[in-house]
Amino acid sequence: MQSIIEKYHYLISGIIAVLFVVIVQFFATPLPVFRFLLPAFGLYLICVTLYNYAVVRKDTAHSKLMLVRPVLFYLGWFGLFFIIPNTFWRGVFLLISVVLIYSIERTIGKPGEQLLFNETLLTSFAGFMTLTALSHYFPLHGTEYLAAVFIFSLALIRASYDLMPQLPRTKWLYALVLALLLTQLFWVLSFLPLHYSALALLLFNIFTCVWTITYNFLYNQLTRQKVQFNLILAAAFTLIILSVTPWQIIQ
Repeated sequence: MQSIIEKYHYLISGIIAVLFVVIVQFFATPLPVFRFLLPAFGLYLICVTLYNYAVVRKDTAHSKLMLVRPVLFYLGWFGLFFIIPNTFWRGVFLLISVVLIYSIERTIGKPGEQLLFNETLLTSFAGFMTLTALSHYFPLHGTEYLAAVFIFSLALIRASYDLMPQLPRTKWLYALVLALLLTQLFWVLSFLPLHYSALALLLFNIFTCVWTITYNFLYNQLTRQKVQFNLILAAAFTLIILSVTPWQIIQ
C-alpha cells in the first residue's frame, strides 16, 4: 500500500488540488449553497487528512501534529474564497489554489525549513483574514471568535515547531504564550475603526514578527541583527497599513 502511494503520490496530489476547485466551484457558483458546500468540503477535508496520514505514518521524524498544518491551510484558504468580491478574482484565486494545494500535498512529510516557513505564513494570512471577516459580517456577543483565534494560533504555531530541537513542553509553552498574545491583539484591534482586512493585515504582521523571532530562538539561530530586522520590518508595515487605510467612526 505504501509503495503504491509513493508511486502515484504526484498524481493523487494533483487530483486533490483539482478536487478542491471542483467542490468550491460546483457548490458556490453563482451563489454558495452552504447546506451542500459545507458537508462536501468537510468530507473532502477528512479524506485528504486520512490520505496524508497514510503518506507520513511510517515517518518517525515527524509527529502527527504535522497533519494539522494542511488542515488549517485548507480551512483558511476555503474561507478566503468567500471574501473575494467578484467572479474574475475568484477564478484567479482558484487557479492559484491548484498550484498551492498541489505543492503542499506533493511535499507532505518532506523536511524543509523554507517549505514550512512559507506554508505557515500563507496559512496564518488566510486564517486571520477569514476570522476577522467572519467577526465583521457575523458578529457574535460571546467570546467565540476569541476562542477560534486562540485555537487556530495555538495549533498553527505548535505544528510549525514540530521539528525543532526542543522538548515538547517547551514548544507547547511558547505556542501557548504566542497564541494568548495574538488572541489579546485580535480583541484590542477589534476596537479600531478600520476595515476588517486592515485588522487582519495588522494581526498577520505582528504574528510574522513574533513567530519569526521565536522560531529562530528555538532553533538557536537568533541574533541581535535578526531581532532588529524583524522589528523594523514589522513597524514599517504597520505604518504603511495605518497610513493607507481609511479611518472612520464605528456606528
